[in-house]
Amino acid sequence: MLLKTLKKFPFAVRLNSALKSRLQERRAARTLAQCQAEAKRRGIVLPDEPALIAALRARLAQRPHPAWPKRKGGLHVFMAYYLENWEFVYPRTMAPFGKVTVFDWRERGYDARKPDWIQKRSAMNAEMLAAFKAAHARQPVDAVVAYISGHNTAPETLQEMARCGAAIFNACYDDKLHMPGQIVGGRDSSPAGIAHAVDLNLTNSAESVVKYFVHGALAIFCPQGAQPDIHTPQPGGFEYDVSFVGAKYGWRPRFIAALEKRGVKIDCFGKGWPAGSISDDDVIRVFSHSRINLGMAGVAHSNRLRCIKGRDFEIPMSGGLYMTQDHPELALIYDVGQEIVTYQNEDDCAEKIKALLADPQRAEAIRSAGYRRANPGHSWETRWDRIFKLAGIIE
Repeated sequence: MLLKTLKKFPFAVRLNSALKSRLQERRAARTLAQCQAEAKRRGIVLPDEPALIAALRARLAQRPHPAWPKRKGGLHVFMAYYLENWEFVYPRTMAPFGKVTVFDWRERGYDARKPDWIQKRSAMNAEMLAAFKAAHARQPVDAVVAYISGHNTAPETLQEMARCGAAIFNACYDDKLHMPGQIVGGRDSSPAGIAHAVDLNLTNSAESVVKYFVHGALAIFCPQGAQPDIHTPQPGGFEYDVSFVGAKYGWRPRFIAALEKRGVKIDCFGKGWPAGSISDDDVIRVFSHSRINLGMAGVAHSNRLRCIKGRDFEIPMSGGLYMTQDHPELALIYDVGQEIVTYQNEDDCAEKIKALLADPQRAEAIRSAGYRRANPGHSWETRWDRIFKLAGIIE
């Protein structure tokens, strides 16, 4: 009741957001520094790609796996995750590689947000393992592709799948802030709780790779992607000068208000904004029909702690010109300034938006270059093609 009352006061909302932001930034800096110090103490040196490939293939060689490498399209992939929002594309990302068996535990009635989750977690894991073994009996499973953490999955579940011969891959896109995590039900709730049972952990943060090695695991920088048959340019002219798609929370409304004070109108879509949430199809339409698509790279309540987002790939692949907050990891995936545009603060953002709106030829050049880089370079198929080839399970 008190929280609902406080939310009615803008000052209280801003103060709460600022406090959460500082706590999150300190936590992220502290956990990264601790992992880096531990790696130095133990003499852990991150391997180059050839060394990583050798370590991964040596690990996989110890199990009774199917005859690898197989031709692309000949795999059987078991996918474990729960559908929250973007995960609806996950099964389609595997379609080029062969047969796909999906285990979505929320679809089966399990919900990790409910108070009784820890009591039901073991039952969910038993059901997941049973589904895996049934699929494996029909056709040997080559790879488990998951989006899981210690909060929902036991390492023993993955180890049993590995004993059947499957290679285990898990993606995490929140490990800057949430790894390591809190101990819930006797296990680290972050990917740290299962990392050692995963053959190759995929992270969208280059600086987070060291965290996995400290936890006895292999990891590689491999960010999100986009799906060309979903994220595709839509016909028609521009409907919006500048748009933003995403929920209204934290520092976002203050940033949008600051831009509007500087003479930049933003059409916002998502939970909390006057226009409200829009369908997945309409999201792509907005991407395609906006002269500029605004991105915000901040993690949770912080606008200083930044990471790669799915929007970084979905917007350019949908034919949109993308402008987001600057951070070093973007330079690992784009030619910044030529394929996407970044900004430092409200003044820089407003100035660059006005310049691009006044120079449609330059805007079109960036838009086109971003699309060419994203498709096929940042497609999900390209991501998984690389990972499966590194592991030696496809030709």
